[in-house]
Amino acid sequence: MSEPTSGRSATGDLSPRALERAIRILGGEIREGRPDPEGLSALAEIIFPGEDVSDPRFVCWMYEQNPSGRALEYVTLNKGLVSGHIAALPLRYQLGSRTALGSVAVNAITHPDYRGKGVFIILTDLLNKRSASVGIEFSFGFANLNSEKACLRHLSYRELGRFPLWILPFRLPPIMAARESKRGIIWRAAARLAQPGARAWSAILRPHLHKGTTVERLTKIGPEFDALWESAKGAYGNIIVRDRAFLDWRFVRPPTRRYEILAARKDGRLLGYLVSTTTTVQGLKWAMIMDMFVADSREGRSAASALAKEHVRRSRAAGADLAAGLMFKHAPAAAGLRHNGFLVCPPGLLPREFPILLHWNMPGPEPAGFYDIKSWFITMADYDAA
Repeated sequence: MSEPTSGRSATGDLSPRALERAIRILGGEIREGRPDPEGLSALAEIIFPGEDVSDPRFVCWMYEQNPSGRALEYVTLNKGLVSGHIAALPLRYQLGSRTALGSVAVNAITHPDYRGKGVFIILTDLLNKRSASVGIEFSFGFANLNSEKACLRHLSYRELGRFPLWILPFRLPPIMAARESKRGIIWRAAARLAQPGARAWSAILRPHLHKGTTVERLTKIGPEFDALWESAKGAYGNIIVRDRAFLDWRFVRPPTRRYEILAARKDGRLLGYLVSTTTTVQGLKWAMIMDMFVADSREGRSAASALAKEHVRRSRAAGADLAAGLMFKHAPAAAGLRHNGFLVCPPGLLPREFPILLHWNMPGPEPAGFYDIKSWFITMADYDAA
């Protein structure tokens, strides 16, 4: 895959008439690459104050050290100001029976003074066209409400589905107290009554470790993860290639984020893994499952139960208010969540919706079943959050 050059003109991706119109609307210029790194960091700090997306170390890791290739980037410039930005992270996927290059759109940001001019739509359209030209066949978008509407109405994205949020509360009263509700007193009283029931439910459903299965914490991703991927991938339809290179980049090498890696083994053989992190949302401490991958077999599902159980134990001991994860119900690892008392979060308790958008970039038709949610395995490892 070719790499974008810093400050490259965008004229090769839009027709002259379309580009002229875009520049006229924006009142500035469009550039490919990162012609002003400091300006981009300043814009990111305005939109995401205090978050690592404005940290040059994070940007270098995400955009330049990705084993699947350097990110594609576009910015808009107005009077020397970086007024808009979007990037696509190329990622290798198993797409049915073959390997294909896809991408995830990240860090779509617009300066407050330039909103309402179509910056997001213009840059996203450019990005999708550029992606097609370098062989990136499809693009994911994990959207907020505003970008979701724009993608569906103007950019030919389709909604693949909504992520179910699996939760296991440890301390219900503070969870319910965090909800903004006119009936807050009733919710808090119900939480106090329900908490003993939740503990009993969790204790009943959490199985004992499968005989001979052990779970340990790792600090490195070794060659055995390649062996796990090769042995388990056949049961998955469409999925990011979860080999050693991807997992090491995604979970070991980030300079500003920390993850805990748990590995399940039997007779020394790696059966599966779980990656987690801790974050704070609405004043609550969430122990988030970022990724959990096992073989689609009885042995694999048993490993998933063992991994989830150990995650719950460690999270509770660390003082988390709840454990949670985003995972489709049909995923093999979801059985491990069910067996440990995780339930799909009711809509009224969701901190936000989690739509998954998908765009076919190439001129020909997409593969059969491409937009069938049951053909995909996706977790939080698939995008840039947390």
